[in-house]
Amino acid sequence: MTTHFDAAYAGLDPDTARAYYDLSRLPVHDIDATLVAAVCKASPEDATSHLTALAATSLLDNLDSHELRGTVYRFAAPEFREFVLGLARERETDGDDVLGRALGWALAAAAAADAQATDSHYRTLNINPGDLPHHPQHPVRHAHPEAAIEWLTVQSENLLALVRAAHQNSLHAYVWRLVYSMWPWWRAAGRSEDWIELHALALVSVGHDPSAGELDERHLLNTYGLGLRLADDPIALRTFTRVREMASLAGDALAEGQALYELGATHLQRGDAVEAVPFLQRARTIRAEHDYTRGVALADTLLGQAALLMTPADTAQALRRFQDARNALEGVDAHDAARALAWQGRAQTQTGDLKAGETTLLTATKEFLDGHAPRQAARTLEWLGGAAENGCRPAEARTFYSQALSHYLAVDGADADRVRDRLARLN
Repeated sequence: MTTHFDAAYAGLDPDTARAYYDLSRLPVHDIDATLVAAVCKASPEDATSHLTALAATSLLDNLDSHELRGTVYRFAAPEFREFVLGLARERETDGDDVLGRALGWALAAAAAADAQATDSHYRTLNINPGDLPHHPQHPVRHAHPEAAIEWLTVQSENLLALVRAAHQNSLHAYVWRLVYSMWPWWRAAGRSEDWIELHALALVSVGHDPSAGELDERHLLNTYGLGLRLADDPIALRTFTRVREMASLAGDALAEGQALYELGATHLQRGDAVEAVPFLQRARTIRAEHDYTRGVALADTLLGQAALLMTPADTAQALRRFQDARNALEGVDAHDAARALAWQGRAQTQTGDLKAGETTLLTATKEFLDGHAPRQAARTLEWLGGAAENGCRPAEARTFYSQALSHYLAVDGADADRVRDRLARLN
């Protein structure tokens, strides 16, 4: 190694050197004090001291300071990390414990985020990180739902890498629980390739985990189907049909209603409102019978979309359903409340009420951006661009399309290409 590295490494305090060892074993993209505290079983103060010392010797680079994470670091050079990783492999044998402690940290924080941001999803399986080894002494806390989603967003690359490493090391109990607990981020980010890949790993892992059961598999299979639908994969219909059969065999009416809802949503996404409506109406009825108010509102959002696709479109019914859904979801689920509002704005522009529709769509865009949901924000901006284009306002259309493109680029190449074509048409 270089003279600089040798001198810097030789001068480290033993505990700091061990922290560097441990960090070298992790597949993470960047590092903060909460991760170090968990992996090294140290206090937050000692973890911060280790990071400060490593940055002072240029063994770590200081990336930036984040409101939720504090100072964020990364390895100064890949060769430093590889060299220390080689030493760690020669001298130590508890690599699985190091990864396990990182997974314990990740699961505790992700489950807390799920409970904070999407409580009904969390309560479905009640993932308890304390049931597994390596629960951190100083777990990450989230002040409010927005902070929870932001934490998942800024840690997403680390979480994805840890899930893949857990799968490679057959740490099955962590794989499926962490994938499940990341739901607020999956929904907001909408990254279909990662969504499908990691849910497929989770389904393999749930089958290898003796502590998992049919309910766990069913809910993961349902979310896997959502990723497939997001990618327009025809397997989505077969997946939700299987979930429906499993729910029926289990005598779980609400779960069967969920599967019916997803089947309706899948037909709707394919543009077949006639096929979608019976599934959605049956799902809505089941949810109403079980006093599942949020679920009724979600069904209304989709039934409103179906009404817009009918020939002729029933815009009055659509607007009523969107408004009812918005009223029911506001203060309950910020993401789905914004979705209902966005569709309300879409319906208003289609009825010719451009001023009200554009105002509504701008409000929905802000709510999606506040909730770290770039794909949904991009869609509302694209709709705004379409409304401006139809209203013969090419400069405004170009602005909205450009903003939509910038958000689509982070999550979906096909959507980005479509908006590029729209921009080219304006030029």
